[in-house]
Amino acid sequence: MGFGSHGYDSRTSGRTWLAVDSKYKPRGRNGGYYGYGNENMDGLNELNRGPRAKSSKNQKGFVPNALAIKGQVPTNLNNDEEKDKTSVPDREQYNKADFPEDYTDAKFFIIKSYSEDDVHKSIKYNVWASTPNGNKKLHAAYQEAQEKSGGCPVFLLFSVNTSGQFVGLAEMLGPVDFNKNLEYWQQDKWNGCFPVKWHIVKDVPNSLLKHITLENNENKPVTNSRDTQEVKLEPGLKMIKIFKEHLSKTCILDDFGFYESRQKTIQEKKAKQQQFQKQVWEGKAIDEKKEVANGQLKTQNSSEVPSDLTKESIPAVHASEEVKLAENGLIAAGDAPKGAKPVVSEKRVVANGVANGC
Repeated sequence: MGFGSHGYDSRTSGRTWLAVDSKYKPRGRNGGYYGYGNENMDGLNELNRGPRAKSSKNQKGFVPNALAIKGQVPTNLNNDEEKDKTSVPDREQYNKADFPEDYTDAKFFIIKSYSEDDVHKSIKYNVWASTPNGNKKLHAAYQEAQEKSGGCPVFLLFSVNTSGQFVGLAEMLGPVDFNKNLEYWQQDKWNGCFPVKWHIVKDVPNSLLKHITLENNENKPVTNSRDTQEVKLEPGLKMIKIFKEHLSKTCILDDFGFYESRQKTIQEKKAKQQQFQKQVWEGKAIDEKKEVANGQLKTQNSSEVPSDLTKESIPAVHASEEVKLAENGLIAAGDAPKGAKPVVSEKRVVANGVANGC
């Protein structure tokens, strides 16, 4: 579910696809272009931020990327979304003041999500799924951490494609189950999953973190990381401190009702699409059976025809009409059709004029 970032091709380490006409345009982390979302199979664009982006402080006339996406669904809450607000998790379980920010040993990884829809699912179901390579990397890190006697938590620092911010911090609570697939991700392409616990849920702008550089990533800013990029202990602790101390006025929990409504819409569209595909395949199967039946019928008919046609279609040449007697007594086919065999009377005329029965 993660992606490379800022133009890096994360095909091998993060979720991404190349757009059809992307040859001369820089790709975003999701394989789309900066400022635009990729429309998925259900016709809903992936969002890097929800409606709360409207309430954030922006320059006059500037519209956040999430709101500038062509074809994006309206962000005004409807009645269904108002009802879905009741499904928002208890905010008291996140951003606790006593959450530790000092660790003698811990592992940190940057997670680049394909869309904020998937972050919503992660918080709702306490689970996450990465790419095949990402899953292997995180699984190995978790197993290694478990072997340490002093305790070594594995933290995941979440950011959404082209959002310009991080959205929170979660802890990996178990190994990757490579055989379990979940159906509620924005795209049906991710295999495997693992349990997580969210500790911090808040919007943290990249501007507060870009001064942190990673020696294990060519000293690039942490905000310029690929999916499952490992962050060493010292910069990781700095990020936790900033996450914890930042007084954010917004977080994805503000848009939970919005994403609940989107999830219902996506599920309904998927169900309709699956039903349509089923009908199409069933229709094809019926047509194929008909074609097979017709083919067998034609074969049977065609096998019967030759015996009848042999008698009727091949013209017979009668001696009285078509056969001319040559002076030497030989029979010559006069105007008989090409390939036709002349049929002569029972008595063959010989040269001396004497009829000799055959």
